[in-house]
Amino acid sequence: MLEMSDHVTLFRHQFQMQKLFLRGAMVTLQNVVDSGVKLTPMMEQYYGIKQQYPDCLLLFRMGDFYEVFFEDAHLTSKVLNISLTHRGKLGDFKVPMAGIPHHAANAYVDRLTEAGLKVAICEQVEDPKDAVGIVKRAVTQLASPGLPYNLDRGEKGERHFIVCAHQEDSHYFLAAIDFTTGQFEGRIFTDANALLDQIRAYAPKEFLSYPKQWEGKVATELELALAHFSTFKNTLRQEYFSLEHTGVNIEKLIPNFKQDKTLKKHAALLKCVGPIAYYICATQQLEKFPHLQPFRMIALDSTLKVSVATLEGLEILPKNREQYNQSLLGFFDRTQTAMGSRSLRQHFLRPSSDCKVIESRQNIIKAFLSHPTAMMEISQHLESVRDIERILAKATTGKINAGDLLNLALSSQMAKNIQDSFVKSGQKGFSSLEKMLSQENLKTALQLASEINLLINDEIGASLDKGNLIKDGANKSRDRLAKLAKSADGELLKLEEKYREQSGIQKLRIKSNNVNGYFIEVSKSHTNKVPKSFDRRQTLVNSERYITAELLDFEKEVLTAKEKLERVERELFKELVSKVESNSQVFQAIAAFLGNVDVYQSLASIALTENFVAPTVSEKNIGIELKAAFHPLIKTKIGEKFIPHNLNLSSQVPFGLITGPNMAGKTTVMREVAIIQFLAQIGSFVPAEEAKVGACDFLFSRLGASDDIQSGQSTFMVEMNETAEIIRHATPRSLIILDEVGRGTSTYDGLSIAWAVAEHLMNKTKALTLFATHYHELIDVVEKNSFGKNLTVKTQTHNSEVHFLYELIESPATQSFGLYVAKLAGIPQHILKRAGVILSDLELKHAEASSCAKNKKDVVPASYQLSFLETYPDGKLVTTPVIPDHLRRLQDDLANIDLMTTTPIQALIKLKEIQDNLLH
Repeated sequence: MLEMSDHVTLFRHQFQMQKLFLRGAMVTLQNVVDSGVKLTPMMEQYYGIKQQYPDCLLLFRMGDFYEVFFEDAHLTSKVLNISLTHRGKLGDFKVPMAGIPHHAANAYVDRLTEAGLKVAICEQVEDPKDAVGIVKRAVTQLASPGLPYNLDRGEKGERHFIVCAHQEDSHYFLAAIDFTTGQFEGRIFTDANALLDQIRAYAPKEFLSYPKQWEGKVATELELALAHFSTFKNTLRQEYFSLEHTGVNIEKLIPNFKQDKTLKKHAALLKCVGPIAYYICATQQLEKFPHLQPFRMIALDSTLKVSVATLEGLEILPKNREQYNQSLLGFFDRTQTAMGSRSLRQHFLRPSSDCKVIESRQNIIKAFLSHPTAMMEISQHLESVRDIERILAKATTGKINAGDLLNLALSSQMAKNIQDSFVKSGQKGFSSLEKMLSQENLKTALQLASEINLLINDEIGASLDKGNLIKDGANKSRDRLAKLAKSADGELLKLEEKYREQSGIQKLRIKSNNVNGYFIEVSKSHTNKVPKSFDRRQTLVNSERYITAELLDFEKEVLTAKEKLERVERELFKELVSKVESNSQVFQAIAAFLGNVDVYQSLASIALTENFVAPTVSEKNIGIELKAAFHPLIKTKIGEKFIPHNLNLSSQVPFGLITGPNMAGKTTVMREVAIIQFLAQIGSFVPAEEAKVGACDFLFSRLGASDDIQSGQSTFMVEMNETAEIIRHATPRSLIILDEVGRGTSTYDGLSIAWAVAEHLMNKTKALTLFATHYHELIDVVEKNSFGKNLTVKTQTHNSEVHFLYELIESPATQSFGLYVAKLAGIPQHILKRAGVILSDLELKHAEASSCAKNKKDVVPASYQLSFLETYPDGKLVTTPVIPDHLRRLQDDLANIDLMTTTPIQALIKLKEIQDNLLH
């Protein structure tokens, strides 16, 4: 089987693979038609349907199989790694064919769509018994990356967003739908970067656009974003981006949309809602979509703005599916349900800046923690909950089964049990959760759940085919048919006994055979007792055979009982599904309630087991005050070895410069602070003994170094772009995390940029900022600024050995330990010694340059590169040379030699020892 990356390369952009096949002289169906060969009726039907769906693989229903022919067969066999065979010939052309079993379609179709293909499902739309000539067939559904065929497939919490965007003047409009869960929403942006970031947040399976819709930098960035997620780019005609051509489709997805005040106000949004509506209607062949949630606009005013790149850089969100468990989201995901997992991700993507919302969420967690019995009960109830949103989608698309209905009923009962647990706990903190589900909706769901449980057989293997889908006793008509279908013996004995009593013939028998069907057999000695209602059918040597109207009816019922039983059970099942569909909004409310309960029990579970604390979040006072804070992911790995940190930044002193050596924990501190701010604003408890934070409007982070080769940007250019964006958008209510600004260029350039940025953030922006750097020259700059403070991670030096204590203190770093870190990394000793010599030489030259500068009005030669250990007291360039450890030891050894008592041989031995030490 091909890897996903291979699929994306080979099969994207609407059947480019077909062209590759043609170049290889593979015969296509169109080649055969163009050659003038007469097609068989079946192949003519296939060709006609294929022409309607030229960009799709056509799965053509043939009895118990879906079959594909010619180029589709080659492609399908390659993607699915199944056999390629042939079905006869057309003229001199063999007909390549591949097939998959109808009952196993779930296992195959989505493998095709995951390879970047669209698949048209062509079914038999009439009973073969009623067909005159070839059976009628038609496409009933299109499957694509955004519209999976198997709605049960996928990992817990996985999304399948289809996204469409539109630009009008200076505004950007975005619509997104997850057909599998019913989520349907729109957004408006005034900035292209915000649009692109939201597209990244959706990680769409499919993106709709028209040719040449996007140009310039937006097009480039969009292409990169979609490529990152292997998004299927679906190109529609431009006409489907106008209301004139999509109004009918929008009405199906958003009933009475023309009366919607929000959509009237933002009419341009319909230019991206329309293509989605057209695409959904065209692919699903349905008149209504009851499982879709009401379309809603997402307002961003009361949220903490943080980009997906920042969330991924801080390891809050995973960069890919494989890294999920290593991310903060994966760490926090102790949800029991798929709805809870999806809802938790939504919380992570929409942290709030509204203190009332944050406080309400904290109160829910506190309620769980203050009543652990309720938390345990609710967690157990959630274990039984199934994915209600996907079940509703299956109902809409006709794929729902009896097990889904039973799961819907069970999940509804669990919602009732959870509300009972809330009431029993007596905790007021649960009130906001309780209000999410009205008693009216719960009552309706439970009534329908009761009907489901009374009607649907919960035994393993119950199905329409076996005639046991509906429970015995649920429907009298069905029960009689079931008895007839299973065995006519009981009914025949009753009828036989009736006829014996009626005629007085005790040896009367009801028999049957393949020729005559059912009949009454009476010996010739008793024929005079036969009632007039008996109709003689056959005379034998010793007996007579009769029939009655009642027996004929019974025979007819027996012969057709199974067919009738299946029809009655199907009608009862459809009636039940119809009730579910008509109550979709009720079950959507149940799903939302259970998803949110699951989120908060997960957050409470983390708070309990990891010793998190409820932070104080202030709307007025912007600052960060942390006591014994820790990074949750790192502490989980190293346990009690983790050294917690204290930090205090305020609106009066918002800037913290962190200097000190690598590996001492500067980056850990900054990530930890950002994580605590983020968690506080999703309403979670945080990893600290005590935490007070302000409600920020933006969270910015620039950590690490990376380049963007595809767009031609170097590491330094990426760094400068990110820094520029922070400076443009940051406010005094923002939190900024900056690491090593200016390190991607020469020391002079880098230092000057870092210096200027630090001054701007302290004096102009005044945002809460942690600024890590190796430019020790900035220490004095910050020291003299009332808006900043110096921070470092504590170290201890003993006998030339450095110990990192990992404690954050309010003090500048005294020196750098680059050579020591290089030693820890395993750099060979002779290289370290050479580096020490070079370092001493550079420092000596710098001292001379500094002296020269003083004599020449403080002008430093432009060619000179500053060392990491320089400082700028009073704006003057000075240095303190550091003697490498091995030279200091050599100095000590030479100083301790007593020349008056040392013999020549001892001197030679000592000289050899010194030489060996220098060489090794």
